[in-house]
Amino acid sequence: MAIAIAFGYDFISKPQQKGKSIEAWETTNNTFKVSVTAYTEATGGVAGGAYYVFRSAAATSNDGHEIMTFRHDDPVAVPREQGRFVNDQIGYVFMGWQYGVTVDGGITWSVWNAERDLPGWQCCNYKLIQDVRIASDGSGTMRLNPIPQRAGEVPELHTKDHGRHWAVE
Repeated sequence: MAIAIAFGYDFISKPQQKGKSIEAWETTNNTFKVSVTAYTEATGGVAGGAYYVFRSAAATSNDGHEIMTFRHDDPVAVPREQGRFVNDQIGYVFMGWQYGVTVDGGITWSVWNAERDLPGWQCCNYKLIQDVRIASDGSGTMRLNPIPQRAGEVPELHTKDHGRHWAVE
């Protein structure tokens, strides 16, 4: 038990140390683009996970900004099916327990994070967000992949504001 606590503390307090880029993917619409790049974790020779950096930029630019970074214990494939556009102004991305949405063509993003925004949730369910569907009117559903008897995990959340806020209904 002491090892798990020490590992958990080290994971939380350790600053991000990204290594080399191992995979990248980008998708675009007429207004903005979203990319995700996977980086090895710089661990000093110890097998580690990977960092997934989600970025946004205008469709005609390479000068963008970071949306969110998700750290996974294992290097997994870049989530190509988890970056979607509703229309030219609305798009969203998700991985693990994080979800980001823009409603202004990628200029600003709102990030939902289960660690902060899902009451009673305990880290770490790397497959927590199973799927997200958002309509142009702002209504949507986030299907979760709850671990049985796990605190705070529910099967489904709903939104009325494109996913800036989620609630159990």
